[in-house]
Amino acid sequence: MTTRIFVVDDDKHYARLLSYRLDKPKDHEVSVFHSGEDALDALDRLKPDLVFLDIMMPGIGGMETLRRLQLFAPDLPIVMISAQGTAEVAVEAMKGGATDYITKGQDDLVKLDMVVERLKGRVKLAREVEQLRAEVAQKYGMEEIVGDSPAMERVYQLVQKTLRGNLTVAIEGESGTGKELVARAIHFNSTPPPGEPEVGPFVVVNCAAIPKELMESEFFGHEKGSFTGAHARHIGKFEQADGGTLFLDEVGELDLGLQAKLLRALQTREVTRVGGTGTIKFECRVISATNKSVLQMVREGTFREDLYYRLFQFPIALPPLRERGNDVLLLAQGFLEAYVAAHPQFKGRRLSGDAVRTVLDYAWPGNVRELKSTIERAILIADDDEIAPADLLIGGPQAIRPWAERMGTAPHGGDGASGRGSSGDGAASPASVVPEAAPAATSASAPQSWDDLPPLPVATPAPSGSAPSGAAPEASGDGIAGLAPDDLIVPLEELKRRAVERAYTLQEGNVERAAADLGIGRATMYRLLKKYDISTE
Repeated sequence: MTTRIFVVDDDKHYARLLSYRLDKPKDHEVSVFHSGEDALDALDRLKPDLVFLDIMMPGIGGMETLRRLQLFAPDLPIVMISAQGTAEVAVEAMKGGATDYITKGQDDLVKLDMVVERLKGRVKLAREVEQLRAEVAQKYGMEEIVGDSPAMERVYQLVQKTLRGNLTVAIEGESGTGKELVARAIHFNSTPPPGEPEVGPFVVVNCAAIPKELMESEFFGHEKGSFTGAHARHIGKFEQADGGTLFLDEVGELDLGLQAKLLRALQTREVTRVGGTGTIKFECRVISATNKSVLQMVREGTFREDLYYRLFQFPIALPPLRERGNDVLLLAQGFLEAYVAAHPQFKGRRLSGDAVRTVLDYAWPGNVRELKSTIERAILIADDDEIAPADLLIGGPQAIRPWAERMGTAPHGGDGASGRGSSGDGAASPASVVPEAAPAATSASAPQSWDDLPPLPVATPAPSGSAPSGAAPEASGDGIAGLAPDDLIVPLEELKRRAVERAYTLQEGNVERAAADLGIGRATMYRLLKKYDISTE
């Protein structure tokens, strides 16, 4: 490790002597300046690790140079040098922020070696910390969230907006979509609290994994002897996350009683340990995540409405993998390369053309987590460097049903795990708050415009023996019922209107079910009913 050293002294002979002494070790890189102005000008270009600075110099002087150096590089070690060996001068230098002080002619060269060796350890530690910070930022930054589909672009935009302030964020999405990864990206890219050099810790609470009777102690901590088994004081997650981020994973699993206590903690920003009497203040960003429809839980009375509005201040809906287009290939290739890099014996493994098509056609009900497991398993199973579709072990009897179908909300006609987008509107995905007049929320995976809808089937003439007049029209296997032979060419806007009206009629005015049948969100359904002047009375 090369240590870059500045020597700043208007005495050219002493500066030369000092630089000669400092330049002897091969790992030293010494630059000499004869004025404070020259040293400041070279600060950004050369980025020193250590500065030796004379106090008495023409121009801006040593003490003023010290002050300016600290403004631009507050952690830079600066050793003051002076021919005046008085205690007053040394004290003034140290009060000004100098790291150490050397008097010329008084064992200065001997002390110089000791000072340099001591400060080199400090420089090394500072560099290691800087490197670790860079690695953490890279590991948990936005670079780790792979994808350039329109759906992911919207996610990136929302994540960037969360960094503008300390908002309470709720990340919604199916299991395996990467909710914790997004939470970490928000945390590690956040601005440190005022007066702090860096953001605090990232503390995770898995609300589904902790027994209900221990959850309060986990959140708020407990005092020694507060209950059986409390042999020592326990610091709760809120205290641990002070200055950082508290990540509430699977927040939909919280017990109603604890929800009330969590709400109070979020409102007052203070907690009381179990068995304690004093209050403890905290300040942290709170990010929650869920794969449940919390709005539906609010309607059912299993999740407090006031806590919902407190946690869902800034909702971010993560799209399922089946709605991310070619992102699946980017992710698959990334997982393959990462695994091969860690296991060089599999160098040369690649996806065949047929395997690529299989990956694209599969619905990925387990989302990114399932894709990662599938690729890594295929690398091990494949007998050749080229991974075949059979090596992927997806589809067929062992396939998992799509998310919406498992949740009982898939539209009629779902086709199992294969076929991208077969889960329809993804109504099982948690809803996001939509600031519209209609009392509805947009599904996290529902299309938000007609451009996102699957194409309507081509209309065919109604067969003979069709339903009698007055009966509800029936859907044929290959067309939209109710179209006469002379209606084969119908404007697209009219087809949209008929589709909305028919779904609304067949579902007897139930907007939510009609929207699910059309594959759109409820808010979009309300907007279209108003647009086409379809009576909702």
